[in-house]
Amino acid sequence: MDLIRIQQIASPIRRHHDKRETLIGLQLNKIGRISDRPFDGPNWGMIQKVRHLICFPDEELFEEHRLVLPRPEDEAADLALMRRLVFKDDRIALESFSAEEMRGRKTPDCKLMKDGRLAGYCELKSPRDDWVFKLPDDLKPGEIRQEVRRDPAAYNLARNIGKAAAQFDSVNPEHRFPNILVLVSHARRRDAIDLHMAIGGIKMPDGSRRFLLVDPNEKDWKKAWEKQQQLWDAARRIDVFFWIDARRESCTHIVNPDAARHKEACDLLGLRIA
Repeated sequence: MDLIRIQQIASPIRRHHDKRETLIGLQLNKIGRISDRPFDGPNWGMIQKVRHLICFPDEELFEEHRLVLPRPEDEAADLALMRRLVFKDDRIALESFSAEEMRGRKTPDCKLMKDGRLAGYCELKSPRDDWVFKLPDDLKPGEIRQEVRRDPAAYNLARNIGKAAAQFDSVNPEHRFPNILVLVSHARRRDAIDLHMAIGGIKMPDGSRRFLLVDPNEKDWKKAWEKQQQLWDAARRIDVFFWIDARRESCTHIVNPDAARHKEACDLLGLRIA
């Protein structure tokens, strides 16, 4: 099993007690201590909860976990990959919106046509987090500044889901047709578990759940909860998620049972409801 090396760089003192418990679960709880943990969903979830208290000593390994910025030439390749992995059935045709249909609004990428009739909508997005490594715009030459930034994956996915939901609402406000969101990842070690954790949170040892958009230490904790609730509301507008690993050319689907048209989406795409 792959291991990920982490090192504690800050103290959980004066922070919510669950931060210390998480550090103990990661076999840390002492500044400077290093731990090698199995790279799996539960450990990666705990790492994200204390991301501001730890670092990755192996920078190359940290780089592998980034949501990599797609290159301009990747857009056409991502679209072709989506067609090949998601829409295998020749009966489903992907039809672009006309300039007239797009005027004054942001639409999804395409309409799904079956037997010449509208059957649903589809949006493709490629999550990115290159901005997290950019220097602040107001940084002066020679200035040294210490800054702590959260792991961007959950926030990035929340933004993409929110944008996709708004695009679907622009053409499908009453949710009369299924909405399909395809996420294409160019990261080496990101996978569908990141999407699960962003929406459903992380199950803790005591049976409770921790949500990645909600930090009890935030000054405006209610605002953080609003962000999580906005993500849930947006996710309900999407009937099926697809996570495509562009490097492995593999595809995983997640049916959303809370969405109004998830059964129709599964019938359209030939998916089984677990």
